[in-house]
Amino acid sequence: MECHLIRSTRASRAEKKKESRETVVKKRLILPIIAILAVSSGCSQPAASKAPEEAKKAKVVEIIKIAQQQQPIMLTKSGVVQAKQEVKLAFGTSGKIISLPVKKGMQVKAGQVLGALDTSAYQSSLALSSAQIQEAQIKRAKILKGDSKVTDTYDNSMKQTDDSLANTEDAIKKQKIKIENDNQTLNQDKTDLQRNEALFASGAVSRVEVDNLKIKVDQAELSLQSEQVQLTALEGQKKRLLEQKQLTAQQRQKAVQAEKDNTDRLASTATEVASAKNGITQANKNIQDAKITAPFSGTIAEVTPYVGDMVSPGTAVATLVDLSQIKVSVQIEPSLISQFAAGKKITMNREDGSKTTGTVTFISPLADSATGKYNVEITAPNPDGVWRGGMVANVELPRTLSTGFILPLQCLGVGDKGRYVLVAENGTVKKRMIEAGQIIGDKIEILSGINPGDQVIASGISFLLEGEKVEPKGE
Repeated sequence: MECHLIRSTRASRAEKKKESRETVVKKRLILPIIAILAVSSGCSQPAASKAPEEAKKAKVVEIIKIAQQQQPIMLTKSGVVQAKQEVKLAFGTSGKIISLPVKKGMQVKAGQVLGALDTSAYQSSLALSSAQIQEAQIKRAKILKGDSKVTDTYDNSMKQTDDSLANTEDAIKKQKIKIENDNQTLNQDKTDLQRNEALFASGAVSRVEVDNLKIKVDQAELSLQSEQVQLTALEGQKKRLLEQKQLTAQQRQKAVQAEKDNTDRLASTATEVASAKNGITQANKNIQDAKITAPFSGTIAEVTPYVGDMVSPGTAVATLVDLSQIKVSVQIEPSLISQFAAGKKITMNREDGSKTTGTVTFISPLADSATGKYNVEITAPNPDGVWRGGMVANVELPRTLSTGFILPLQCLGVGDKGRYVLVAENGTVKKRMIEAGQIIGDKIEILSGINPGDQVIASGISFLLEGEKVEPKGE
């Protein structure tokens, strides 16, 4: 009996423990299911109402409101500064330098002698050639003189003609001086007349004084005309005397030619004279080439040799530059060459920020075959010498635009029908076909397709479709 009770009690305790474990397991399974259902039932209704709201919400976009460009768009190019003139000076002949009175940085004037060579050898050659000519001419004169009886008549006639020519030329010189003086007097009288007419207009002089000056001017003009007529007559007389002399000389030559019997000697003297004249010409050229003169005013930039050095023809002795005016060459693309015109004023900036106004003086008619660009030269005054050769000049000029509408390149799209932009019109995306003009850095000119006040979408146009709802950023 006792044993049975003990077993029953143990069995009852075991059953209670089993029920307790099953209850815990059921709770663990039911609670997550309840939680999931609660979440599902609590969230499903708001999600259904949010979806339509998101579908209706407009996209926020950045826009550019179209307006005329107020500030000028500047075209900037860089070029290297060159001197107005630069030349390497050299002797035209060889020799030893005996004078070189220049040094670097020295200012010189046009025509100033900058160096000289020893010309003693050329001077000797010149004297020898001159003596040879004189000797050959004496021999030729003896041959050409021929029979004195034949030539005497012609010689006397030519002497008389020469005397008349000398008198006429003297009269012409005097007449020209007289005309020059009369012309100066006339100009002074005209000046006085103009001044007195102005004074008369203001009441400072009388009418009689003005009339007297007019009479004086008229008389001076008549006198000048008379003197001009006399000069013309004298010049005509000189011309006739020269023709007479030439005719007499020809007649004499024919008479002498008829009696000549030694043509070989004449030919020999002619050859001697020609040879000696060539020698004189060459000697004079060498003497002239033995000195260097400044072809223009400027600054000596470099001096190479020294006094006593031997130099050859063409060897650079000094470099002369003229920086009173500078030149800058810039290379311009064909699409921009229309912005330049001869005589146009251009702003030139130095690296330190100072500015100079230059002028377009040359535009190449042909593009460079290597670069495809046009050479444009700009000159500018440089009175203070602040610009130096080799400096970099930034050239600026306002660009001429057709419409004044400028947009960033990123605003443009390209479609089957060409280029377009997207505009926000009443909160909706609209496509506008446009015609583009000049590209200006990262911007582009719009020739047609947009109007002032239009709201052009500035970026992200590849993510937008025509008809979509948009909202300008910041509104």
